[in-house]
Amino acid sequence: MRLETTPLWLIALVMTLVLLAAEELGYRCHSLFGRFTDRDDGKDEAGVGYLLSATLALLGLLIAFTVSMSADRYNARRHLVVAEANAISTAYLRAQLLDEPARGRLSGLFGSYIKAREDFFTAGENKAAIADADARTGTLQARIWAETARAVRAAPAATINPSRLQAMNEAFDIASARRAALDARVPAAILRTLAAYAVVAAALMGYGLARARRRHFVASTTLFVLLALSITLIIDLDQPRSGLVTISQTPMSRTAESIRQMEGAKAVEQPPSDPSPN
Repeated sequence: MRLETTPLWLIALVMTLVLLAAEELGYRCHSLFGRFTDRDDGKDEAGVGYLLSATLALLGLLIAFTVSMSADRYNARRHLVVAEANAISTAYLRAQLLDEPARGRLSGLFGSYIKAREDFFTAGENKAAIADADARTGTLQARIWAETARAVRAAPAATINPSRLQAMNEAFDIASARRAALDARVPAAILRTLAAYAVVAAALMGYGLARARRRHFVASTTLFVLLALSITLIIDLDQPRSGLVTISQTPMSRTAESIRQMEGAKAVEQPPSDPSPN
């Protein structure tokens, strides 16, 4: 089962059914082997209860640790959206201090660049669209840097040059950081260990319920549903391009709209060319 392409409801359902099956297996294992291991003094039942409590407590700790890891990655990706939008806006505004024709060429490039960045993060799990947007991003970065370097060489003594170059570097560096943040996932070994531990805990619960000769079906099923939802939440937080919990791209959209409005205002402010004499 590929987690990236599997619906979250199906993951939760399968996980719940697996936990119920593990509980039933533990219940039946006690029916088969309990008469060889159980004692009649009541201490054995208490020992199983202590062991089950410790197992569930450790499972809760593991889930809390993994949720915290996923939430930290989610918050990092969310902050990077705002940071990149601000960096692109700053680089664009500093490019407006250049003289023509460099200012016009950079303005057009920035408009195309932010569109490529938007396309990269709205491509979802479409690998072809992701690769295309990523390629356009790299090409536009090279063109923007070449145009900026040309403008700096044309006016090497300009005091705005260091801050202009710094703004360009920051915009490109944050783009790389966002790509790395998308690729950073909770290690699959942790998810497998968490799922396996939950299955073992469910089997131990079934064994303990069989020792008390009570199933508590509603209570145990509710617990398993909550465990499945917790693990599904971890998976959802770990899939930044799909799922129910995604990162809003509103800061990038607002920056793109702001650039378009400023470009439109510049076009309106340009004086009309003198008509040719008759």
